[in-house]
Amino acid sequence: MKSVALGFGTAATHQSSVGQSCWYAQVRRRPRSASVSCVCAALALLAGSPTAAQPPTLELLSTLEGPADLVAVDGDYAYVSAANELRVVDLSEPTRPAVRGSLSVIGRIYFIYVVDQTVYLVCGLDGLHIVDVSNPSSPRLLSTHQTAGQALDITIFGSTALIPNLMTGMEVVDVSVRSAPVLLSTEETPGYQWAIGSHGPLVFVVDQPHGLHLYDVSNPEEPTALGVRESEQLVQSIAFGDNNQAYVVYARSGLVEILDITDPVNSRSLGSYQSSGRFQRVAVRGTRLLTPMGRAGVELVDVSNPSAPTPIGSYDTPGTPGGVALTDELIVVADGTALLIIRE
Repeated sequence: MKSVALGFGTAATHQSSVGQSCWYAQVRRRPRSASVSCVCAALALLAGSPTAAQPPTLELLSTLEGPADLVAVDGDYAYVSAANELRVVDLSEPTRPAVRGSLSVIGRIYFIYVVDQTVYLVCGLDGLHIVDVSNPSSPRLLSTHQTAGQALDITIFGSTALIPNLMTGMEVVDVSVRSAPVLLSTEETPGYQWAIGSHGPLVFVVDQPHGLHLYDVSNPEEPTALGVRESEQLVQSIAFGDNNQAYVVYARSGLVEILDITDPVNSRSLGSYQSSGRFQRVAVRGTRLLTPMGRAGVELVDVSNPSAPTPIGSYDTPGTPGGVALTDELIVVADGTALLIIRE
């Protein structure tokens, strides 16, 4: 793993603070065994809050009964999981969603990633399952990659899969041949590798309790460590939107921080949104942020002005939303015992 020098961005001061965070340079092959040079600065964050008026209620279009813990959407199809089962749901008629196919795999499904008619199922200690969904009525298991640790998340860059393994580092896997994935390298971080996200070749590894570790995986056989963004609060996950913005979810707080990552090693806070919910992940599309709010349902937030996010709609679902997804026109919610299709 190559190392690079790291500059430090200017922190913008806002009205209220939600802890301190910093980037520091990595100068080591393995974080557990080499020295770290650290230059920290206080980063004051804007804690955006919902307006006093209640946002308008979103419209339920349809309900598809059946267990639904997680969901990912690609084109006209939703990929829904519960326990170890994957269902392929046709959304071409949003008022009449229909199951087209299903597949059971070994191990509980913790995360779903879909790209190019391929579904990547992350299954904890049972590793990664790669599924061909080119025929929605007959999803087909192509291969299984056994991870060294407990896989909880995945992101894809080109033909490279990047998998955080909780206690055994980030695995970098070549999936150019989907039926024969090949481990290329493993990068360790000091704590628990809980989640991951990518923006082009830039990969952000959520390490608890140490924050975000940033890598450049342009050369997947030898990733470049760019730095670490520390935080006083536990980071839970990260998502990406338009205009080089990242959305950092903090654990057990309902807080989402919005970062400008135009210069990723000098990222700066643009603002934040304080939700009333407690959630692990959010969905982002364009300038819309969707947050699950536990038994209160889901909330849609306009983040076109990151310094002042504004709720624009909500829906109190019958169950407790787990996975959520956004399309250009629809909100798709895995609500525990059903899949909900909602419109703004």
